Amino acid sequence: MVISFVKQRISRELVYQLAVFGVVGVSATLTHYFVALFSHEWAQVALYYANIMGYCAAVAISYFGHGKLTFRRELNWPVFLRFAIVSLTTLGLSELILLALETWLAVSHRISLAVVVCTIPVITFLLSKLWVFRKS
Repeated sequence: MVISFVKQRISRELVYQLAVFGVVGVSATLTHYFVALFSHEWAQVALYYANIMGYCAAVAISYFGHGKLTFRRELNWPVFLRFAIVSLTTLGLSELILLALETWLAVSHRISLAVVVCTIPVITFLLSKLWVFRKS
């Protein structure tokens, strides 16, 4: 009876975290896109700078959204540093995967991008759950 309750509780928590992780992720992605688009088209910021502005806005949405909503943790400087490390590492990893698949293995860009968008969120979720927003 107790084991069944624990399994059910873990399962519910994980389903909640995965669902909220997805909502926060989509929100951050849309924020990135529209901040970059607005900055470039309306504020006349160079595209690459506009993209960085969008990325920074998305990082803020992700940090607060995942910290407070997905994993329900207290946010502080050490948590932010771990979050930034994961964010930059997964960004670099996504670029490396694209390079490896497209350049070295001659995989089409559509499949390469599909691999990135299917693997990076899983890696990010696991690193966020197990390291960035881990329970004290």
